[in-house]
Amino acid sequence: MAPAAPSTPTVAPAAPIVTPDIDLGSLTERYPPHRVVLHNDDVHSMDEVIIALRKSVPGLGARKAAMIMLEAHLTGRSTVIVCPREQAEYYAERLGSFGLTVTIEPAE
Repeated sequence: MAPAAPSTPTVAPAAPIVTPDIDLGSLTERYPPHRVVLHNDDVHSMDEVIIALRKSVPGLGARKAAMIMLEAHLTGRSTVIVCPREQAEYYAERLGSFGLTVTIEPAE
């Protein structure tokens, strides 16, 4: 039986260089960021606010929702999310449907 030929190591091809087609500067000029602000109220329990936050803002975990609720409770207001205006209006409307007081303001 003939000896097996030594295997030559293969070199993985280099990853392609990808340049984004979108200029982030012009994107934020076109869609300036807005802040969704939750205001404290004496009507809803803390648990109700946390549940409303989690149902209204996708991807918002229980811990982050609790932090937002507590900041609004202690200081009178808290930023829920910063996003383009259209999204901010959507989130504010969803939170408002739970009876929460929410405003939108330009993010600085």
